Amino acid sequence: MAKVVTLRKKDQDTFLSNFVSHLAGKDIKPAAYAGDVRRFADWVAQKYGDFFPGAISTLDVVEYRAYLQAAGKAPATINRALVSLRVFFGWLVESGQAWQNPVSDVKRVVMATCPAPKWLTRAQQAALFHVIQTSLRDMAIFGLMLHAGLRVSEVCRLNRDDLQISERKGIVRIRQGKGNKFREVPLSKTIRKILSDWLERNPEGPLFPNRWGQPITISGVEKLLAEYAYRAKLQGITPHTLRHCFCKNLLDMGVPLDQVAMLAGHASLDVTKQYTAPSMADLQNAVDRTAWE
Repeated sequence: MAKVVTLRKKDQDTFLSNFVSHLAGKDIKPAAYAGDVRRFADWVAQKYGDFFPGAISTLDVVEYRAYLQAAGKAPATINRALVSLRVFFGWLVESGQAWQNPVSDVKRVVMATCPAPKWLTRAQQAALFHVIQTSLRDMAIFGLMLHAGLRVSEVCRLNRDDLQISERKGIVRIRQGKGNKFREVPLSKTIRKILSDWLERNPEGPLFPNRWGQPITISGVEKLLAEYAYRAKLQGITPHTLRHCFCKNLLDMGVPLDQVAMLAGHASLDVTKQYTAPSMADLQNAVDRTAWE
């Protein structure tokens, strides 16, 4: 029988720390999940006086979803919170601290249309890499995202043995992608040249070392990109934006959907189909054509 856990304010940090430890090593951001859970716990505590994870019902989660909607939160933010809570309560059930997952049957907020992922225009891509080209290491890191579609976590896990490069062809092996999936991605001439030059300059040690000679971390890459984006006068750019650009560039060149899905390591074609949706800029251009002045 599952034990009922009571969480007061002073206990939340320890409890959430255990949850974060449970998430360690997974291809997610534990801090984001913990933040969503903490906000939910605070909301429950305000409502009931304390937070009893094992006593949370589906109705509580539905009411919280309605609370977030009334607060004007974006559908993507609400849906992310539901995912975090689903994972959290799944952990509770698995560890015997709750007898059911109250989020399992709670539906996501559905948008009228599925927004296209954010990507950069060709001109914006060129502007970004114009400032990145001052560092060959960073050209290689971000080039693998833009020209091979790797996730930032996949780039940070790469070893030298994962790269196979010759004058005419090359591949990068992702041994532990999202969902622990293995895949191989062919490398274009552009990224082969960048990687070859970097390997020649950096022949041993971590493939992508930081300033202390240790393998660069995800947060380190994110900080680097934020600095480059600022210099290129671009906003809202993340490492995943470059992966989006990879997919969008391929589809714009007429590469079939199933091939793009395989290269990107998408679990389903539905994920890849997002890149065929018009961006907000496309929609703005469409309505501008109807203007009278």
